[in-house]
Amino acid sequence: MMPSHCKTVAYKRVGFPLTREQISRQLAGKKVFTRTDYFILENSGMLAVARVAKKRGIDLFREVTSVEVLSLPESTVMVSDPSCDVLDIHSMARKAVENTKDTVVVLGAFGHISFIKGGKTPVRLRVIDFIPPFPSKTQSMVEDILRSGCVDTPLLVEPVMADTLALVGGCKSDIVMFPCEAGRLEACGRPVLYLDKTPPIDPARSVTLVGCPLSRKIFGHVYRREPADFINVCPRDLARRDMAPGRLHIARCCDVHGVKVENGLALVPYGASMRDMAEAVRALCAGLPSAKKAQEGQADCRRP
Repeated sequence: MMPSHCKTVAYKRVGFPLTREQISRQLAGKKVFTRTDYFILENSGMLAVARVAKKRGIDLFREVTSVEVLSLPESTVMVSDPSCDVLDIHSMARKAVENTKDTVVVLGAFGHISFIKGGKTPVRLRVIDFIPPFPSKTQSMVEDILRSGCVDTPLLVEPVMADTLALVGGCKSDIVMFPCEAGRLEACGRPVLYLDKTPPIDPARSVTLVGCPLSRKIFGHVYRREPADFINVCPRDLARRDMAPGRLHIARCCDVHGVKVENGLALVPYGASMRDMAEAVRALCAGLPSAKKAQEGQADCRRP
């Protein structure tokens, strides 16, 4: 549970004990700002969270008609993180997972404050890709999509990266070939060539090809032979080999056009746009057994 917006949350230092009885007694009948739906109460560093209902009306301040205590000090913790957007369910879900208490109050970016309750088990989204570049393009795009507010289901990103430099570290071939040029690939300590440039290769020299099955086909067509060794770093194949039960997965594939979703795995093309990536993540979430709103109220791509 998480408020739809921090503007509905009031932070109040109090002098009374933070017990269920005292919180209800002290808040019931009080007049509060019309937008206030929640109170974070602090007494000497201890915290509690309550939800209030108010009399109907259009007055700027309205009387509290009922109080629901959501958490008491023994189950509430406060964290300060100026990099956390308290409007972002995904950032708040990370804070919930990082802390042992059931309710986590977050003092986040711009001094905004909110809370998340019972967020210990967000859906985990495994992003399968290879590095370098750092970070991977897929991971960077997914994180941008989540920050945009377009995905309601709380997701915890789990990067699953194949390190191509580490994979070629022990190869014995004379030459390492990658599908196309990318940063730091020269660090493998031996001559590096790029398949998209179709450079001439002495037939006597052995080649380790790092790529996908399509790269292997192109290599055979261009050089009329098989590479001495082939290291498959196709994100689609990596994902299919290592599907984790209960998790969602997303990967790029050069053999896919548009967005394809299959059994908890979303595939997007290498040239995927942000729109494609958002469609893929939302399609994965829509396929969850019990897809439901993680925030109160109706959410869309706009900030409330």
